[in-house]
Amino acid sequence: MKISVNTVQNVGIDYELAGVGPRILATLLDFLILGSLSLLFALIGGMGVSISQGSTGSVVFFIILLSLLPLYHLLCELFFHGKSIGKMAFRLQVVRLDGKKVSFWDYMLRWVFRLIDITLTSGVAALLSIVLTKHTQRIGDLAAGTTVIRQKNPVSLQDLTRHATPAEYTVVFPQVSLLSDRDIRIINEVIAEVNRSLDFKLLDPLAKKIKEVTGISSPMDNQTFIKTILKDYYHLAQE
Repeated sequence: MKISVNTVQNVGIDYELAGVGPRILATLLDFLILGSLSLLFALIGGMGVSISQGSTGSVVFFIILLSLLPLYHLLCELFFHGKSIGKMAFRLQVVRLDGKKVSFWDYMLRWVFRLIDITLTSGVAALLSIVLTKHTQRIGDLAAGTTVIRQKNPVSLQDLTRHATPAEYTVVFPQVSLLSDRDIRIINEVIAEVNRSLDFKLLDPLAKKIKEVTGISSPMDNQTFIKTILKDYYHLAQE
């Protein structure tokens, strides 16, 4: 099953929705990691207590370690851009349905609703919600306006994403410095979708948006223009 998400650049990108199987496997892997961390922290705490004979400092340290465990999913998704370690293993990622960047509060809502989705119902609520909703959303996703997608393998459109440039390369469009890392990531996502669908019309709104943001005016065809934009950007980033 696929979902089409319009980015803030008004470019539609098709994503593959994560199925129940990969999400369950990712969750089980996360539980395994959490169990291993709990055991590790218990050992560290025990060693600390025996070394310091139960000093207040070692007890506080042990409590701090244990308090981090419930925050595992929130911290992972926040710092790894919508992925826990389990999600990374199965190439899953949390995205917003409206194409906007997932915010801290979105991740927070998903984390809070884990209490209903996973903890209190042993995952039954999450499973039913994923199966019954159009965009395979658990309750936390419905609250946050998010879903979980399965990322594609890295692909390229001919040599469009081959950004290596020689040292003597001359930047064609210095205005690329106005583009952010997020802009470049979206450009690469559109390129991947073009490669998958062979729908080169997707390059039209992308090229138009790049020109609007940077103020560039160029007679190049869209494919050559976007290839040059990427080369210029990565060349400047390496300097």
